[in-house]
Amino acid sequence: MVPTLDLSLFTTGDEQLRQQFADELLAGLVDTGFVKIINHGLEKKRLDEVFRWSKEFFHQPVEAKNEVANVIGPKPVRGYSGVSVEYVSRLVDAETSKPITDSKEHFDLGSANDSEFPNQWPQSPELQGFRPFMERLHEDGNAICLTLLEALEISLGLKPESLKERSIPNAADLRLTHYPEIAIKEMRSGRTSRIAPHSDWGIITLLFQDSTGGLEVEDRTRPGTFIPIEPNDTTEMIVNAGDTLMRWTNGKVVAGIHQVTVPEGLKKMDEIIIPERYSVAHLFKAQRQVSIAPLSQFVTASEPAKYPEMSALQYHRQVQNLLFT
Repeated sequence: MVPTLDLSLFTTGDEQLRQQFADELLAGLVDTGFVKIINHGLEKKRLDEVFRWSKEFFHQPVEAKNEVANVIGPKPVRGYSGVSVEYVSRLVDAETSKPITDSKEHFDLGSANDSEFPNQWPQSPELQGFRPFMERLHEDGNAICLTLLEALEISLGLKPESLKERSIPNAADLRLTHYPEIAIKEMRSGRTSRIAPHSDWGIITLLFQDSTGGLEVEDRTRPGTFIPIEPNDTTEMIVNAGDTLMRWTNGKVVAGIHQVTVPEGLKKMDEIIIPERYSVAHLFKAQRQVSIAPLSQFVTASEPAKYPEMSALQYHRQVQNLLFT
């Protein structure tokens, strides 16, 4: 269902291969909201290391993690958010009085140069090296995203740099997520999910996952049903379209709906404990003051703008108010 694309065809290929990659990237995002990318430039050693750092951080006592706790508010998340702080289910149903609890905790960071919303960093001796590693990973994720935007500009027939210029300086967040082990009985209760069905609100997201499983994407031929994306190894990068790209293209590219639930191989089992899971997401977002209303190229008399004028930061704050309410 989700196509696998080779980014090296775009970064080192001739004009024909670059066009081929660009067209296949757009087609994958239009058809399913997702693609898998190989040869993206992040080697296995580094990706193994980010999962090692993630385990080091989350295995600390809660008191240590709370030393860099995120301060909840209508702003980008910075630092540690504890288990079940966010209510992602509200993104789908903002009116529900009993939102589904997300059984996860996460650590978020932005650009090292972001003076408006500065990062928080753990100070324990065991985590020396955590900060420079994550800052570099954030920069490398940005570079990959800008390359993918260049490809989308080609396939969408847009002026060169027209998407990229709306993303510099970008407001990307790098999120390390830990899903603690949980009883399958609790997951089946209807009260709890690892993360409820949702779309990301940025332009695109780069996702890496461990071998636990549980990630599922919506089957657009059967809305409301989900297909598992089985993990192969930590080098496999999953890319999904976000709300901002959907808005810019006036719905030509629809944001990919996804969730994390019981791993496929465990769904028929009873009275078991689902093992912990880790993922790493680079949530690439537009420059904060740029408009995320539909671009003029996608608005016509027969296809009027489907989304209102709004800045990227205004939309971000709107979403944050739902997540933490």
